[in-house]
Amino acid sequence: MKVSIKQYSQTLFDLTDGKSEQEVLLIVKKFAQQLKNDGQLKNAAKIMEKFGELYNAANGIVVAEVTTKEKIEQEMKNKIEKFLKEKYSAKIVEIKNIIDEKIQGGIIIKVGDEVMDGSVKKQLNNLKKVLYS
Repeated sequence: MKVSIKQYSQTLFDLTDGKSEQEVLLIVKKFAQQLKNDGQLKNAAKIMEKFGELYNAANGIVVAEVTTKEKIEQEMKNKIEKFLKEKYSAKIVEIKNIIDEKIQGGIIIKVGDEVMDGSVKKQLNNLKKVLYS
């Protein structure tokens, strides 16, 4: 039976949940050896990515990609963080600011599979749809 990336990730999460740092190190070492034995080392990055998602969900951590034309100021970052904490009932919000000079202005926030597009381009496209419908 083939074990999926999700199953490996869930197993690692279950094994490490609530353990001390020393215990986690030992578990991860054994887990890596098992991946090697199973011929799954090539999937280690995907497994760790999925593990990170499980860990974040269990600990109330939201990771958001915030795309803007310029680096966001601290005041705006604080407002985004507050908004996302409320929206997702998160304890911690990690913001990764992506600078994209192609967007004319505004902001695009991506959390997991959800995209909140407040860019000027999106707003103009919405306006066009309304005017030409």
